[in-house]
Amino acid sequence: MKNGYTNPSFKYILLILLLQFTKLFSQQLVNEVRPWKGSAVLGNGSICAVYSDDQRVSSSFKGIQHFYVDDFTADYVASTWFDVVDLRGNSLKSKRDTIGMDNFFTTFNRSELIDGSVKEVKCFAHPSNAMVLSLDIKDARVPSLKECKIILRKNIVTDRTITLMSLKVEEDYVVANWSNGMNLIFCNKEKEQEVRAKDSIVYIGCKGKDEIIVTAGKNLKDLKTALKVLRLEKSLFSTAFQHWNKWIGTGKIPRLDSRISDNSKYSEYYKRNLYSVKAANLNGMIPADITGQFLTNNMPQLYPRDAMMCARVFLLTGHLDEAKQIINFWLKKEIPKKSIGEFYARYDANGLAVDAGAGARYDEPEWDANGYFIWLVNEYNKQKNEMLAGKDFIFELADFLVSKIDENELLYEGGIVEWTGYLPTTNMICSAALQTASKLALKYKDEFRAEKYEDAAEKISSALEYTFDESREMFTAVRFTGIKADDNRSISEKKGIKLYLWDTTIPFGVLYGFEDNEEIQKTVDVFLKKNIIQGGGLQYFEAKDNAWLSAYGSDAFFFPTAALAEYLCLTGKHALAEKHIKWMMDNSNTYGLMPERIFNNESDCSPASPLSWCSGEFALAVLKWSEK
Repeated sequence: MKNGYTNPSFKYILLILLLQFTKLFSQQLVNEVRPWKGSAVLGNGSICAVYSDDQRVSSSFKGIQHFYVDDFTADYVASTWFDVVDLRGNSLKSKRDTIGMDNFFTTFNRSELIDGSVKEVKCFAHPSNAMVLSLDIKDARVPSLKECKIILRKNIVTDRTITLMSLKVEEDYVVANWSNGMNLIFCNKEKEQEVRAKDSIVYIGCKGKDEIIVTAGKNLKDLKTALKVLRLEKSLFSTAFQHWNKWIGTGKIPRLDSRISDNSKYSEYYKRNLYSVKAANLNGMIPADITGQFLTNNMPQLYPRDAMMCARVFLLTGHLDEAKQIINFWLKKEIPKKSIGEFYARYDANGLAVDAGAGARYDEPEWDANGYFIWLVNEYNKQKNEMLAGKDFIFELADFLVSKIDENELLYEGGIVEWTGYLPTTNMICSAALQTASKLALKYKDEFRAEKYEDAAEKISSALEYTFDESREMFTAVRFTGIKADDNRSISEKKGIKLYLWDTTIPFGVLYGFEDNEEIQKTVDVFLKKNIIQGGGLQYFEAKDNAWLSAYGSDAFFFPTAALAEYLCLTGKHALAEKHIKWMMDNSNTYGLMPERIFNNESDCSPASPLSWCSGEFALAVLKWSEK
């Protein structure tokens, strides 16, 4: 500097250094929040628990924070934890916690206590209708008192109120009974340990190496008998270990060279995420989210789309029993339809279409579900030679689609993005489904329908050019407004200027049987160039409101990222697919499961962490990548 003059190059150098420092500092902050906040999902088909010791999820509750039995209409448990106190009654606080998974079906929390001892807590689902919480105190230097505490939900308020009617000690276990007839029993596996019950809290004495059993059911006599059998087992964990490894082994396992260290991580994440979807399945019901973000009347929501996506995952990973349960659930006559052959967009945990709750409108037209369902029953039949749906049900779904083809020879509805428009993905999926329905109609000797479905499929396929944006060389959603109404309702009038808005769900069209083509490949090339953020995450959709809708669509979502990876594998680009699979693993939650999305600015992830569909789609992407 001379006479007040600063060399411009010096200013430029300072600016570059400042920008580099800012980028480095921002990246450090992002790295500090990874892994992202979240929960684990544990279950065995009759009980489902959401477990988290991540204080970013809740600073007030820990351990099992949601507990469902047989269905998702009532959540019985609010929190579980182990207290360790010295002989003067002072709680031995933790200096440092390490939380995550001990294996693909068991959570793990290691706490270094202030007295130098170590507290290890695990939780897993036992195949015999029970959850097990284990405590192991290591390096204990002074005597201490140990106790498991379980907070129950006294009043479960949904579309009705379920009340905790009684909580009483019987012998060396505690029995809780609610007004809907549900019973939960709590005890230490080791007999004659002290138990107490007060208000809505269960206290179970521990020695320092303990297994706490939580079992549930409506027949109390049978429940007590089952509890006696559980307590006689030599090792509850060994039984669970054998059961869950057998289950994972009955399906397809990624073909990976175990000598390569990273491959074991891919395999472990595959198992964790596939198991979490299995754990979320109660008699064919799989909520989109069971962590508490998407609720109707305080119950997890049932989306046909998300559940059917999970059924596809089970079919393609070799777990056909779970796929059959999901298909059969949506076949039930009790499930209300918006019209003949048309599912609602979402239902409450009773399987009812209710105008309430968070997320998309319950009555948003989402006709892509018809395409998924036709694909599912056909694929199941191909693998098992068993047609789960009768011809009338399939024809209703296909007839509905044909009836909704409009003047542009396309379907105009909300689809995966839950926002009405001409969506290429829905039209691809449903065109492929109508081709399948045509073949099924021939099998049932209904030549009229076979020809009708074939003609409709070809009509949709030919009309897809309407959604191709020549200026960007890509398929896009076509709408006539770039915003939604304040109540999250789609503005569906076909008036105004034709807008081309990108939508990255296009690969799902090919995954559900639509023939790949040059225009789809060009579209995916644009996604790879324009819509990949954070080093591998794919954005969702484009909007023009410059507010919540645009912000939501611009985040990095896991299910389109996983679908992109699957598509890349189909086209032989396995190395590129791995980049996106690795991004998902690097951005998983505390328990290695997949959130709905990571915010664009990388400040946080969605509260839905995990989202069932995201975990399932990730697992399938790993499997397809391994088949290179």
